[in-house]
Amino acid sequence: MRRFSSIIRALKDRLGHCARPEGRDEPFRARVFAEPALQRTDATLMVRSFSWRMNMTTLTPPTTQPRRGNKGLGITLATILVLTIALLGLVWQLGFFEFSGTDPSSKVVGAALALVGVVLTAAVSAVGLVIRHSIDQQSQRREESEAQRLAALQLDAERRLKLEAATRVVQLFSTSSGTPSPAIQREGALFTLASLGQHELTLDLTNELLSKGELNPDVAETLLDRALTEGDTAAQNKAIGVIRRNAARLVTKDSVCLTNALSDWHPGLSEYVRDWAPIAFAEVLLSRPITEWTGGRSGQAAAIIAALAIGWEEEKVPRIKNDLGVVLHALLQALPFAMTLFHPRRTVDTAKLDEELRTLKSEAFVLTGLLERIDAWASKDEATDLFR
Repeated sequence: MRRFSSIIRALKDRLGHCARPEGRDEPFRARVFAEPALQRTDATLMVRSFSWRMNMTTLTPPTTQPRRGNKGLGITLATILVLTIALLGLVWQLGFFEFSGTDPSSKVVGAALALVGVVLTAAVSAVGLVIRHSIDQQSQRREESEAQRLAALQLDAERRLKLEAATRVVQLFSTSSGTPSPAIQREGALFTLASLGQHELTLDLTNELLSKGELNPDVAETLLDRALTEGDTAAQNKAIGVIRRNAARLVTKDSVCLTNALSDWHPGLSEYVRDWAPIAFAEVLLSRPITEWTGGRSGQAAAIIAALAIGWEEEKVPRIKNDLGVVLHALLQALPFAMTLFHPRRTVDTAKLDEELRTLKSEAFVLTGLLERIDAWASKDEATDLFR
């Protein structure tokens, strides 16, 4: 019960607590909070905080574009009118409408009247085209505005469904009597939260359970991998922190649960992840004596070295590439891998790689302490996990 209470406190800290809002969404919230199960367990505040947070941050009303005036249309019509009047005035001033009773005068007046008719016809046609174009533009703007409104309503509906589903998923972490639910039920709840895109909440729960040894490392690896490949930058950054803090617990009897995204050095990893991944890998190695990695776990150690080598070769940021190379060189000096490593993505020649990394230096404070620990780990044959 104490363990579950700590999880609840972590959820409250993660989700926050705020006053219950009022508005047109009140019936929906009332239906959610009226669930009897929520009133029988200590998870009530957790679920309410989660629901209020989702309502206040994601369910936003659709935005509409401001209406545009008809200033441009008025200017165009006024211009056409002024030009028409000016042309008629010019014809009048030139005396084309003066009729003296002679045959030439009648022909001039007739030609002037024909010109006036053509000009007026052209002016009316131009006005019609301008008005038609203005109507078409207004119709297009109305259609775009309506499409945006419908899209926003659809998005809000999807978010409401996710809110209700996530609210019910959180309830799976406890039974109706308030006791912790079975491990398989909690793991299923974590997978559901990840499927709903709630990666940061999933990672907070994963870290809490994994740090207490209450979560299967293989399950944690899958959840972390989904955050690294499907989550945004914030989720990726949080995932590498969870891996680094729980490095020792990700090493099981038969495997090392470092996620496929890191083992294959996924090209979509954020700079923060690429910056801390070498340190996380080193923490995994340091969590066990070096004899384990040179013995029965040599294949796993080789996979870690190969992943770091691929990351170093593909890195474009000079600072990250330099620091990664420094850590990789220290690990190559500690582990006797003067051979060719066959990674699914490419082949790594460790002897050649070691020569290329030999001259690299780093003044990063976090790396200074890490390199000292790697030297001590290699010489004393002891695990040096800081988080044990």
